[in-house]
Amino acid sequence: MSTSWDVVGSFFIGLVAALGFTPFMRTIALKTNYLDHPEKKKAHLKATPLLGGCAIYIGFMASLLFSVDISRPLLGILIGATMLLILGLIDDRMGMLPELKLCVQILAALTAFKFGLRVTTIEDYYICMFFTVFWVVGITNAFNLLDNLNGLSSGIAAIASFFFCVIAFFSKDYTTAAFTAGLMGACLGFLRYNFPKAQIFMGDTGSLVIGFLLSCIAVIGSWETEIISLSLAIPIIILAYPIFDTTLVTVIRIREGRSIFQGGKDHSSHTLSMMGLKKKRAVLIIFGICILLGTSGLLIRYSPSALGITALAVTVTGMLGFGLRLINVRQNIVGLKNAKNKRSGKTG
Repeated sequence: MSTSWDVVGSFFIGLVAALGFTPFMRTIALKTNYLDHPEKKKAHLKATPLLGGCAIYIGFMASLLFSVDISRPLLGILIGATMLLILGLIDDRMGMLPELKLCVQILAALTAFKFGLRVTTIEDYYICMFFTVFWVVGITNAFNLLDNLNGLSSGIAAIASFFFCVIAFFSKDYTTAAFTAGLMGACLGFLRYNFPKAQIFMGDTGSLVIGFLLSCIAVIGSWETEIISLSLAIPIIILAYPIFDTTLVTVIRIREGRSIFQGGKDHSSHTLSMMGLKKKRAVLIIFGICILLGTSGLLIRYSPSALGITALAVTVTGMLGFGLRLINVRQNIVGLKNAKNKRSGKTG
């Protein structure tokens, strides 16, 4: 049985372990040439060590092993996270077909489901399985896609973890709170070396693992309110930015006739940079949006129904307007660049 002190202990164990292991993993990455090399579709300009995701994983695992009893559902989540860690290590080293990555993600989600991870509002076994796997794989990929600027994915994960932890803590669900606090500490420990000037990247190893863990936290947590639909909305609102960014990228790539699996500088963070913002400022603005989203989640959880519904409506409207604005800005900028290239071709 976990206590409030386990929550505090989990956070500090995750934080200290990640702070200690991140430079160690950086050294290993340099010695083994485990590096992320610059490419046209990437933002960095020099080869940067990977394996930061291993430090996050170690920090998180240490926080759990020393703070909570591992139940069967938690064991399933840890097995799934380990599967994705291995997947990420292989992908970061030699690349992997998107279809194969998706299959492993589905297998990891099914493993967690078999061990007891459930969307409890759905009674039918197979429908519950479908929606649980769909949610877990969707959020896992959202964080994988979101890892495109220094500190962005780990920072958003830390912010989301904080709000999940607060709700779980005050609901006296100390096991979920400790689970979430450990992830928050591990992400913050890694963030020390990844932002604002990255000494190491988390790679797919890290983004897949933290996305998977947060998706599972959203399923196992206690988010009950007077209205069931609002209860379901709480984890969606807290994780709204990764969902928003993935949806935005999908819409842009379909509009431009490109595969949704094709990489590119078409994320919301890239569009903010195209508007003239420095990368660090763009990341901080996104952090601010995520804090506002998390605050909306708290309002929905703890406020009267009317205020909760208002917070939900304002959040959805605001994100929709923000998305349409980014699409419009990107379309104008890309149009100007294409026109300039055509003029240059004519004069050349």
